[in-house]
Amino acid sequence: MTKAFGGFQLDGEPGVVVPLGFFTDVLPQLTDLAEIQVTIALFRFTSLSGGLSRPITETSILRDVFLRKALRIEGSPNEPDRRISSGLDLAVGRSTLLKVVAESHGERTVWYYVNTVENQVQVAAMSRGAIAPPPDLWIDDEPPLVQPERPTVFRLYEQNIGILTPLIAERLVDALETYPSEWISDAIGEAVSYNRRNWRYINRILENWAVTGRGETGPEGGSNETHRRSDSRNLDPDQYKHGRYLDRTRNG
Repeated sequence: MTKAFGGFQLDGEPGVVVPLGFFTDVLPQLTDLAEIQVTIALFRFTSLSGGLSRPITETSILRDVFLRKALRIEGSPNEPDRRISSGLDLAVGRSTLLKVVAESHGERTVWYYVNTVENQVQVAAMSRGAIAPPPDLWIDDEPPLVQPERPTVFRLYEQNIGILTPLIAERLVDALETYPSEWISDAIGEAVSYNRRNWRYINRILENWAVTGRGETGPEGGSNETHRRSDSRNLDPDQYKHGRYLDRTRNG
């Protein structure tokens, strides 16, 4: 049951800094609730920890009580870790957030920055060793090696398919909004196994799985729906967005 909100307490309640560009440039593009919730949570974290230049650890994001409550699925026993991770991947893929990995003595921690010009410069300088990372990122009182990191599906595409152009990055973000990230990773693997290394083939695999399920005949099989429709001009790009198997996967 929805609880009525009693009003904002303006006196004595800390404010949250959100750049105007979020409302004018980013928010109109967002369709995934997890991405919206995660991005707003990052603004809350940074405001309470000292400003937009502060990095936020992935662990604190995943454990955040308010975020977990917002992204829980009613009636599902599953914790919302996957939805939070999906929202983070989308925000990093869209370049709203910057993801960095700090490594030292075999330890690895993941951090996120709000993507500001100043933070872009700082992350680039840290990654090439021009400046020391802030103490927040240090491991065992030693400055770690810091590297920016893309979402997993972005890295898989670059490693197995080809150059990640801005257009392909945009399509991968669209796919992350529609399909579970595991599906995209597996579809890239399928495309590689059939030596069909292009986005169109990967997308057709995803469309087919959304309709027929993951256990049906693969893209190279004669019964595959997308191969029966060999003319891509006849494909409706929104036709498979809410396939019965896709809905089942998202709500499970």
